[in-house]
Amino acid sequence: MRGSGLRFWLTWSWRDLRRRWVLVLAIGLLLAGGTGLAAGLGSMEGWRVDSNDRSFAALAVHDLQVEVEEGSYAPEGELLEAARTIPDADLVAGGAERLLAPTQVEAEPGGGEPSVLTPGQLIGVEVEPARTVDGIEVSGPAVDAISVEEGTGLPADSEGAPVAVLDPEYAKENSIEVPGTIVVGEAELELLGLGRSPETFVVLGSGGAFSATQDFGVVFVPLGTAQTLVGREGRVNDLALTLSEGADPELVAGQLQERFAETLPGLGVTITDLEDLDSHRFLYDDAENDQQLFNVFAFLILIGAAFGAFNLVSRTIEAQRREIGIGMALGAPPSRLAIRPMMLGLQIAVIGVALGVGVGLLVNAWLGGLLEDQLPLPIVETGFRAPTFIRAAAIGFLIPLLAAAWPVRRGLRVTPIEAIRVGFRSARGGGLAPLLRRLPLPGTSLAQMPPRNVLRTPRRTILTVLASAAVIAVAVSMFGMIDSFGETVDRNRAAELGDAPDRVTVTLDRFYGEGAAPVEAVEGSAAVADSDRRLSLATKLGDGDQEIDAVLETLPEGAVWTPQLAEGRMPDGAGEILIAASAADDLSLGIGDELQLFHPQRTGPSRFDTEVTTLTVSGLHEDPLRFGAFVDSSVTAGFGLEGRVNQLDVIPAGGQDEGSEAERALASVPGVATVEAASAFGDSLEEGLDEFASVVRVVAVIALLLVLLIAFNSTAINVDERAREYATMFAYGVPVGSVLRLNVVESLIIGALATILGLALGIGILNWVVNVSLEEVLPELGMVVSLSAGSVLFAALAGAGAMALAPLLTVRRLRRMDVPSTLRVME
Repeated sequence: MRGSGLRFWLTWSWRDLRRRWVLVLAIGLLLAGGTGLAAGLGSMEGWRVDSNDRSFAALAVHDLQVEVEEGSYAPEGELLEAARTIPDADLVAGGAERLLAPTQVEAEPGGGEPSVLTPGQLIGVEVEPARTVDGIEVSGPAVDAISVEEGTGLPADSEGAPVAVLDPEYAKENSIEVPGTIVVGEAELELLGLGRSPETFVVLGSGGAFSATQDFGVVFVPLGTAQTLVGREGRVNDLALTLSEGADPELVAGQLQERFAETLPGLGVTITDLEDLDSHRFLYDDAENDQQLFNVFAFLILIGAAFGAFNLVSRTIEAQRREIGIGMALGAPPSRLAIRPMMLGLQIAVIGVALGVGVGLLVNAWLGGLLEDQLPLPIVETGFRAPTFIRAAAIGFLIPLLAAAWPVRRGLRVTPIEAIRVGFRSARGGGLAPLLRRLPLPGTSLAQMPPRNVLRTPRRTILTVLASAAVIAVAVSMFGMIDSFGETVDRNRAAELGDAPDRVTVTLDRFYGEGAAPVEAVEGSAAVADSDRRLSLATKLGDGDQEIDAVLETLPEGAVWTPQLAEGRMPDGAGEILIAASAADDLSLGIGDELQLFHPQRTGPSRFDTEVTTLTVSGLHEDPLRFGAFVDSSVTAGFGLEGRVNQLDVIPAGGQDEGSEAERALASVPGVATVEAASAFGDSLEEGLDEFASVVRVVAVIALLLVLLIAFNSTAINVDERAREYATMFAYGVPVGSVLRLNVVESLIIGALATILGLALGIGILNWVVNVSLEEVLPELGMVVSLSAGSVLFAALAGAGAMALAPLLTVRRLRRMDVPSTLRVME
């Protein structure tokens, strides 16, 4: 063949591109959406792990942490001295003692907003000269240092001075400006700057189960200042240690435990390693589990794009079958006949990759911006990750080439006369359409055409359904996650508020006798209408094989609030306990089973050790958050805390409307550490849900756009393939509206099938996310699987609705069809 060089094929390919540029661009956009979103989502774990590594390293995160039992303290210097005298002391590289205590934080925001009063944590740290590490300013101790993100850190000469550094997220959420002043307890402190340490990268509220940036403030002060504020001069309750490279943490922890028993007998301590640090576990586990989720979403979107592109490219090239047959009849070799359709696939591949890189960069910038805003780290790494983009681009490049090769191979294996035939003579069979002969479908032959067309080409129908269903599943599962979070928050709020929605919890700064001045002052306050006395302890629940954290509370007679029972009964006597249904599931326990309670045991005036008590599960409560556990007040006798109080539940005198005023009045009572409304924790959960929902909605919108592209491309190719059928109907007087209605019904059937399959797949993914992925990252949350009617309606609109509307975009083309030219065919 003359003129069959590269220039000839490029010219011919350019002609095909100009004739089909809308379809080629649409398929390219479909691939670009899938590969671009996959590339952007694929970068998330790498970004987060790199950010975690650099941030923890820059602040010299501890390898071991020694926590003194709640209510106990050690003389300053003795914890560190004990660590320096273990047999393998050379394995200890550095250490810093601290004092941690609950507190109340009050501040005046800028912009004329009302003052802020929330619970918080006071962290007293050793002060050292400021230094720069990995490009950030670092202040505070040599271990678990503080990153300075605004203002200045704690000066080296500020020991005992009334100065502070505040958590930046808390300051941002409450519009607290630097420099300024804040009130911690009853003392006014000069706010020098904003910063965080490794353990406060993720701030857990008083419940300890979820990030609380607005309602829980972390305040760093010099160690001497903290000791003065909490009335524990010369005392500490925490030690952070770093180890030499290659040191065995378990070996050092064992030697530490023995040394403390020798030098500080009767002092209960808990030694944990870096893996037990909440922020470390949360950030790394969350990055890994989120990436698993993103990989599923990226895979489904990419599969949807692949199925859609494969189907559409192959159908586009099958439309050239007659031209291939003519070439075969003229004696052209198959290798040359394959060039033209393969070049169409190459065009789509190049356009898809080019657009995919652009979409990926946009998604990259969007996700990177979200991480910078939401990731609670001093160093956030969101650089371009070339390997991720190359993998996605390679997949996007191969899909249209494979999609083109399939019909070309089929076309070249038939005889020329079979390839040249058009219309009804070209059909090899009716696919699955003959099955409808056994079903008495209502209506005329025209009315029966849509279901027959769906079954006539089962391969095409299945590919279109799979493509749409995969993308719909992403939207369903993501909106289902929002619904599940919302349902969990609602159940927690209902359980916490119960019949006392205005309840306020007052936490004292230590254990007091029932007749102590702080207890009497709270109960006698004019802001209090009713109250009860409780004991609240940080404990662990175990079944012999595993342990989970819990907050144990006593239930006094005539309590102003009691947990809502889901099953069983309230504890009655010293040997029973009420736990959350989610905790019972995690520990494989039921009513009547025994569990182990790991709790503080008072061994002296300021000494506590850890003991184990066996209790029987009397009932389960409805709160989905698993850490709440309740016992009868008589249990405290076995803890060495009989007659002791460290918490009061209060009903404000003015009801719910006066709750904030009551909180302020009670916060000023000497001996009160924190005052918190019962609704505060639910509000914190809802805040986290809103941030998560902003990400979900964007991904869901992208998924919806991909479904619309699949629907539009499928409809456009249908018009090309069935042009002679439509022209024949027009020639017999069938109006354009009737033909359009047939297309809408056919697309609606395919869309309904895609919606049903997408819903089933999406529900399966949702169950995996809630019961497996989130269970590993936030086991305390007790997530409830939920899918609202609105999410199901969205899936129906995204699937069946998008498919049904797509044919309307072809109405102009149908109206302008040249019927005689379309019907003119040379046999």
